[in-house]
Amino acid sequence: MLADDRFAYDRNVVKASSYHDRRSPFWPPSRGYNIIFLDLSDRAPVLDTAFFSELSALRSAITEEWETAKLATGRLGRRRFHNARPIADCLRRIAQLIPAALDQKALMLRADAVEFGYDDEKLSALASINEEVAVVAGQLATWYGKQTGGLPTAFACAVDDERQRLVTAASEAIAAVPAYLGSLRAGLQLGSPPAFVATSLFFMAGEGNYHPKHIAYFLPEDEGVKRSPYKKTYYFANTHLALLTAVSCRRFERFVDIGSAFAPAAANFAAIPTLSVFAHELGHFVHGPATSFSSLNEANRWVSVVLQETAADVFGTLIVAEILAERFRLNQADVIAYYLAECLRYVDRGLGYFPDSDGMFLQLAYFVRVGALRLETNPAPRLVGDPSAVLAGLRSLARVLADALLSGGAERAIALHRLFGPGCRDPLGPVLDELGRGELTSVEYLQEHIREAPLAVGAAA
Repeated sequence: MLADDRFAYDRNVVKASSYHDRRSPFWPPSRGYNIIFLDLSDRAPVLDTAFFSELSALRSAITEEWETAKLATGRLGRRRFHNARPIADCLRRIAQLIPAALDQKALMLRADAVEFGYDDEKLSALASINEEVAVVAGQLATWYGKQTGGLPTAFACAVDDERQRLVTAASEAIAAVPAYLGSLRAGLQLGSPPAFVATSLFFMAGEGNYHPKHIAYFLPEDEGVKRSPYKKTYYFANTHLALLTAVSCRRFERFVDIGSAFAPAAANFAAIPTLSVFAHELGHFVHGPATSFSSLNEANRWVSVVLQETAADVFGTLIVAEILAERFRLNQADVIAYYLAECLRYVDRGLGYFPDSDGMFLQLAYFVRVGALRLETNPAPRLVGDPSAVLAGLRSLARVLADALLSGGAERAIALHRLFGPGCRDPLGPVLDELGRGELTSVEYLQEHIREAPLAVGAAA
């Protein structure tokens, strides 16, 4: 199936999560894609060739499991794989080829989780281990608009020391967040965020190697284990930078005028993506005394996910701009430029296919409606404004979300989505029309360093 208009929200959203039979590597359906390549080999650790041969064997096992999952119906239970043993054994062999003892321990725990399922002891241990090299295999979530649940995916990444130092320093600075939240709306609080590791990706297989690419996985939630107190986020900084350069930057240059530029490779932007993804995670843990999404989930699950992603964006950006910026000597205008560039990248993917893209549309529409940005159409559509006005708009929207989403209940949240969400395209119509004339852009991973395994390697134990 090919899409004539990826921005036809009303048509697209009624089919959300119903594409289990879709086998194309490209999502959403489109008549064309512009592909950019990201070479993962330069991020690979220096390890024995047997390590990369075993990653090839893992790729084969995950590919086979993906094919099985596409044909299967029903739930898998704790293991979440149809044929878990070959994948688990492959992880155990890989563990023997990694020199760091803690990395080996983490891999053995993951192998046991693949074969036998998670328990709190495994999850607690995995969340506390600071890996240098991580290899993960699981039924990881694909895009929510494509289908619910996960599909077989495996990835390997190495910690990015420089960016991880940013995360460590930011973690120490978030003590100021609760008081700031209280200044926005009385009663807002910050829950306990997950462990967060900034990495460079060097291997991807299965569903995660399809399009568009994820820039992070949130475990074990993305594996279907909900409400676990033991969480860990793996962020792929090299994937994110490639998308910022190829998509976000170009969309910003074409559609935004706020008096400052966005240059993702420039030194003044070096820290902002990592801090922003980390703060987005914090944003998911902002809540009020009565916060519950159960009634909204029951009334409209899609709207619930859209607004939860919106809240994470808004509170996360405010945390970076108004708390972390001073600590890291960042210019607030640069933070806002990055944020608006990312809003456009997500919106460009289409409406009614991705809750986070719909949420980015809602944010931009809100800014236009309240005057924080204005849409100019002559000679071409552009969002024009001032970074300080956008920041004020973010504070305003944060208070609206506190009242409509984080106070519990469904009626006001659905009204907010109806007023500013993509069901009404008017605030951004000319921008959507212009975006729709171009092709989607996606990243393709080059993985020539993953060598085919010799016959003896990968044999069943």
